[in-house]
Amino acid sequence: MGEERKNINHNTHIVLYDEVSGLCPKCFKPLMVQNGKRKIKLYEVAHIYPFSPREEEKELLKNEQLLCDDVDSEDNLIALCRDCHKLFDNPRTIEGYREMYAIKKQLRQAAQIKNSQFNFKIEEEIKEIIDILSTLEPNEGSQLSYKAMRVDDKILPESGPAFKIKVKAQVAYFYTEIKKLFQQLDQRVPNTSEIIFNEVKTYYLILKRENLSQSEIYNHLINWIKTNTKETNSVAAEVLVCFFIQNCEVYS
Repeated sequence: MGEERKNINHNTHIVLYDEVSGLCPKCFKPLMVQNGKRKIKLYEVAHIYPFSPREEEKELLKNEQLLCDDVDSEDNLIALCRDCHKLFDNPRTIEGYREMYAIKKQLRQAAQIKNSQFNFKIEEEIKEIIDILSTLEPNEGSQLSYKAMRVDDKILPESGPAFKIKVKAQVAYFYTEIKKLFQQLDQRVPNTSEIIFNEVKTYYLILKRENLSQSEIYNHLINWIKTNTKETNSVAAEVLVCFFIQNCEVYS
């Protein structure tokens, strides 16, 4: 007789649903629908490594990596639409297991990074820079075409030409102006810019350690700055990240 399957509690359901942002991570169908005043659940919680594997499943997966030792842990559970759950379980395949293993690892990594955005702080004075950037008119006379060559050396080919062009354009128009803003900040509060630069560098290294692509790091840095400054303007945060690329805190 197999082991008795544990009931998955309400809090775990919330965590798993939130983890996939309410969409099946395989086919992207909504996992809930509105029916009048009620939400109808259209998903099931799947065990990535089977809860009570049959002998043939044990043999099939014997050389595969596990997400955790406890099959009932959240780390081994994933919310899937009913169709994808059925396809995943019947029949169980190595390819299907590896796909779910990879998806879950990415979801866990994304959650860890999201948490780090709240836990790793940046000096509150950076909010002043962001506020000014939101209304700053670029000075075409201060373009740094010669210095922007640093970006050419830092952006990897796999990041693509469009990404490089975007970063270089922001650097060309805004680098000098932002540098002046940090200098003005230092005149009022000495060494603040150096502290901010070091915080950005440290958080960049935390992201780099996760083996993320340059564009993924770029987007996470933007979200981190927005989270810490409570800024809704993504463009201002994006300009600031491009400054840090040119200034050697990022991609160095």
